[in-house]
Amino acid sequence: MERMLETSENKLTKNFDSCVVQVPREFALANGFPEGCFVSLTLRNGKLESEIIEYSDADEREVDEFLNDYPNVNEEFKKVGD
Repeated sequence: MERMLETSENKLTKNFDSCVVQVPREFALANGFPEGCFVSLTLRNGKLESEIIEYSDADEREVDEFLNDYPNVNEEFKKVGD
């Protein structure tokens, strides 16, 4: 399942928009990318820039540890408008 993971929408001084999207496993493997990867897409000054980001089991563990340490983080972000 593809997911939108992150967007950058700072309206004050930005000249770009970014998002990070999970690459489907089959597409990644068929094109020689790491199985667990994402693509960062940035629209900057009318041009689209991309970057492949590898995601490992260690990254997943780090996220799990963070969420265990801060179980209400999503609610806190909603309070401040993220």
